[in-house]
Amino acid sequence: MTKRKISATIDPDRLAEAVELTGSANVSLVLGQALVALIDREKERQWLSALAPADLPGEVIPDLSDLPWEE
Repeated sequence: MTKRKISATIDPDRLAEAVELTGSANVSLVLGQALVALIDREKERQWLSALAPADLPGEVIPDLSDLPWEE
């Protein structure tokens, strides 16, 4: 994959949080993961906005009756 060097001004607190969450001090890797997540989120948003409301299931209530609840 061809890479492109960029210069960007970012919030240092957000970068520190991203580094902490990912466990990676490699800023390029962290920003690459962020771009992948952004692209995935936008594709999903566009896909969902293309659906008519009737195509969506609406609220789904999970059946929790079989779970072993502690009493």
